[in-house]
Amino acid sequence: MTMKYFENKVALITGSSRGTGLAMARLLCENGAKVVMTARGEKRLEAESKKLSQIGEVAAVAGDVGIWADAQKMVDTAVEKFGRLDILVNNAGVSMRGQFTDLTPDVCERVVNTNLMGCIYPTKAAADHIVAAKGNIVFISSIAGIFGVPGASIYCATKGALTQFCESLRLELKPKGVHLGVVYLGFTEHDPEKRILAADGAPILPDRPAHHTQAQAAKLILDMIQKRKKRLVMTPVGKFSRLAHRISPDFVEQAILWGQALRLGAYKEFS
Repeated sequence: MTMKYFENKVALITGSSRGTGLAMARLLCENGAKVVMTARGEKRLEAESKKLSQIGEVAAVAGDVGIWADAQKMVDTAVEKFGRLDILVNNAGVSMRGQFTDLTPDVCERVVNTNLMGCIYPTKAAADHIVAAKGNIVFISSIAGIFGVPGASIYCATKGALTQFCESLRLELKPKGVHLGVVYLGFTEHDPEKRILAADGAPILPDRPAHHTQAQAAKLILDMIQKRKKRLVMTPVGKFSRLAHRISPDFVEQAILWGQALRLGAYKEFS
């Protein structure tokens, strides 16, 4: 894959100490970009950024994207260290599983703060710099942002909101030369230590199969950025789900309810 587009570009990737975010940071470094990595876990972030600094220019900023002061610090670091900011990838996110009636208020707040405010704050902090560079702002959503699924209500709500946020910003910033895009990430491989939130906030293992490696996902996302596409739907399951929902939302709803009621093995894969 030829990625001349990224040479000497400055990219800020939130949630990039692991997973697809880390894979994107690595691929950007390999293609000549200068990368600012962020995550809440400082120890892991420093370890991964040190590895990547051997192949490219990297800065690391520990913080919570759901806190305005931390988001501002992330953007300020990019501009102070590298002189500009061309690309923002809003990748940080947290998932949850549990019926809405069982969710604690704390779980609801944590998911909203990370997945929604954690995209709004970095974008707000970075907007003027991205406009000056006529750069890129990308939001990492999910298949669950296309239509709702049971057991993930707040997650679906936050990921669906990113579509409307991105489309609104596109109308405001596209005339100024900015590219805005949404990635509907499919079921991608997880790091062994990755956990999601149960209804009571306890960390549990993810329960979805993987159809893409992290490296594959990173290549597709960077290709989208380079081509300045509006949207990217990933994995065969994601593409099928989006098409089916566009053709007949009622059919998809009934299929999910039917699979859930019968506890079909395929239900987990396609829900």
